[in-house]
Amino acid sequence: MSRRPATNSNGWSEWLEDPIKALGNLVRAGIIGYLREHGPATRGQIAAALELPTPTVAASLQAMLQAGLLRADPPIDQARSGQRIRYTVDDEIVSRMYLQLGQAIGEL
Repeated sequence: MSRRPATNSNGWSEWLEDPIKALGNLVRAGIIGYLREHGPATRGQIAAALELPTPTVAASLQAMLQAGLLRADPPIDQARSGQRIRYTVDDEIVSRMYLQLGQAIGEL
């Protein structure tokens, strides 16, 4: 990178905060790994496969959707009551965040 990003009051660079928030826990990493390996899945399928409580998965899915890591089909704002939503990974966004994190810790 040609320019060094500004740091916030915690000492973290601005561009590093999003990858850490988005990828920074094992539940989210597990969801990404599962979806990359198995393809689109519903919240219940993900929870069962990862042996996690559905509310835990639901909270992570919501945060990951907001971060742009996942796509929902149908989109959440267009889903009808009772309709099953299938989640997929936005590989471009996840890869970009992964690279940013690797650069920040000196791995890339």
